[in-house]
Amino acid sequence: MKPIKCLILVGLSLFFLLDAWHGEAALQKGTIAPSIPSLEKKEKRPMTVVYFFKLDSKPGREGLAHLQSLYKQYEAAGIAIVAVSKDDPKAVDAYFKSKPVHFPVVKDSGKLFDGYDLGFILPTTYVLGPGGRVTDVLEGGGASSHRFVTTVAQRALQLKKTDLAKQLFTKAVEANPKDAAGQTGLGHVFLKEGKLDKAEAVFSKVAQLKAPEAILGKEGLAAVHMKKGENDKALALAEDLQKSDPENGLVHLIKGNILAGQGNQQAALVSYNKAIEGKLSNDWQAAEALNKAGRIYSEQGEYDQAESMYTRAVNQNPYSAEILTNRGALYEKKGEPQKALALYQEALTVDPEDNVAHLLAKRMMQHLAFKEDMARQKRIDDLVGQLTDRFKAGDFKTAADADAWSSRPMTVAFLGMKSMGGALLREGMVEVIQQEIGQSLSASGRISVVEREIMDKLLGELKLGSSELADPDTALKLGRLLAARLVVTGSLVQVPGGLRLSLRLIDPETSEIKIRYADEMGANQNLITTAEKSAAALGERIKATYPLRGKIALVEDEGQVIINLGKKHGILAGTQMKIIAEGSPIVIDGKVIGHRKKKVGLLEITEVEEKLSYGRLQEQVAKVEVNQMVMERVDGR
Repeated sequence: MKPIKCLILVGLSLFFLLDAWHGEAALQKGTIAPSIPSLEKKEKRPMTVVYFFKLDSKPGREGLAHLQSLYKQYEAAGIAIVAVSKDDPKAVDAYFKSKPVHFPVVKDSGKLFDGYDLGFILPTTYVLGPGGRVTDVLEGGGASSHRFVTTVAQRALQLKKTDLAKQLFTKAVEANPKDAAGQTGLGHVFLKEGKLDKAEAVFSKVAQLKAPEAILGKEGLAAVHMKKGENDKALALAEDLQKSDPENGLVHLIKGNILAGQGNQQAALVSYNKAIEGKLSNDWQAAEALNKAGRIYSEQGEYDQAESMYTRAVNQNPYSAEILTNRGALYEKKGEPQKALALYQEALTVDPEDNVAHLLAKRMMQHLAFKEDMARQKRIDDLVGQLTDRFKAGDFKTAADADAWSSRPMTVAFLGMKSMGGALLREGMVEVIQQEIGQSLSASGRISVVEREIMDKLLGELKLGSSELADPDTALKLGRLLAARLVVTGSLVQVPGGLRLSLRLIDPETSEIKIRYADEMGANQNLITTAEKSAAALGERIKATYPLRGKIALVEDEGQVIINLGKKHGILAGTQMKIIAEGSPIVIDGKVIGHRKKKVGLLEITEVEEKLSYGRLQEQVAKVEVNQMVMERVDGR
């Protein structure tokens, strides 16, 4: 073999060996990257750019200048930047003394280079998502390269940082007007901003290009049609794409979304799995298919499958608060609260205004605080032990009333609420809306709600899952066991444009539905506002259906009266009570069927203790006496 051919073969062999080595060594997408000391004391950021460079590399120096030029915009968007070099520390100091930058520059002994598995190619840029999870590895070209600009722009768009995304995509298009990725990126910015006509115009222009660029435009047009609710047009576009690109998975993703919206979750799952197996143009499409498939598996109780889907979805797109909370909620179901809380907090790093993540994190912190309250745990353990024994013995009798007239405390138990949104409803939403309604009802002072910890522990001890709670008889038995006057069941359902909350309040003694309540909310409506509104409406309905009733225990001088209702019954200072005396009997066919009620006066409660309260007479038309009945005045009547 001639020497020149030998050299070429040796060179090619060395190239492929080095390339293979580097491909294996680089940190994989979804891996948690080693922490960097310069960033440990900073607040958590949704995105970090870690730039490894050499001073003698021109692209490396150009990348530093690019990062410095955009530092203010990155900082405003919450994106952290850190540069890392293992050049001679004195040379690094000298360089940045003459060309200072506003972001940290780490002088590495080699530990970080090794930790990030860097090969021979510099500069190399790592883009990290929340929690330090690797989302992109960009080798060569520097931070000013076209690929770096569009990658950061795409990630900024996923973070809803539309201003920065628009600026970077515009920069990419100005540098190369034929850049289809930059143009479609701008189209997606308009889509995120709700400027559908502008988005459609951009995507239409790209769709006229030759393949494969035209695919990006057609995919964008399909997204516009879906946003407009034009499902048939979106599906037709996706099917057209599949003809020219048989492996394209977009058609299955769109079909899955349409089927899920129609309530056909099983068929939607088949489509999502086909989308996952197919080819999707970007990682957020893959993440969407994985996330929605995981949501259906979770609702079907197939938690291992759901976990696999959610884990892959987070690796594809860690910038989605929805995906992160879905993964966290599954940890919660599996009894791993610390892992759940960590993901809820990551979701809030990504989107601090995400109210579902906020409520899930609040709920989990309350649960963890309970775990540390030993006295409260013992009280609940003892109570649940007694209740479990009674349930197994078939003892569902409630405590006897002091008399047939006087009110028992108004205790409400939430049992068997379920989500019915399949792929389109986030994990944990039914739990947080239930908790927030319960806490708002409790805050009114009128209604007591059975604690979540009691319910969770009792259901766990009895090994009752959602399928058992779906049995009305079981739910009512539990209601009687808990001495609840009302059992709340219902559902949270995905409907076009938002969610529908439907509740039924049932008397566990009679099985009669006493109150029905329904409310629809927009897809982005604040859950706290919805819960407060629902709790206020339910509180008024409960008050009207179950006005407080009691008896006079003592009549004192100067118009003060003591009645047998106190804080435990939900009576409040300022409540007005009608005083009623039993009048002459009402007789039919020689049988007494009741007595006429005679108004005696009107009492206003001034002071409340645990089991009794004090009131002042506001009106008096007859003599006030012990054992006369009192009943709450509702709506001035």
